[in-house]
Amino acid sequence: MAVTRTHFAFRIDLWTADGESIVEHVAGVEDYQLALATYRAAVQRWPGAALTLRQGARLIEDSRRTRVASRWSDKGREGGR
Repeated sequence: MAVTRTHFAFRIDLWTADGESIVEHVAGVEDYQLALATYRAAVQRWPGAALTLRQGARLIEDSRRTRVASRWSDKGREGGR
């Protein structure tokens, strides 16, 4: 009989707009590289949504921070124009 795993090293979650509650557990993954690729695919799939990649309580990626950071990094490449 096959056993279904319920706990993984990394998890990707979709949050409410206020960031208070998880709306959906998108994925659970053991491998870091695969977890990061899955997170990035989720960010592309749901642009503007609040998504996180966590390892236990440790926050690795947060789409809300990524959007803010990407705007600043774009200005840096343009020389502040």
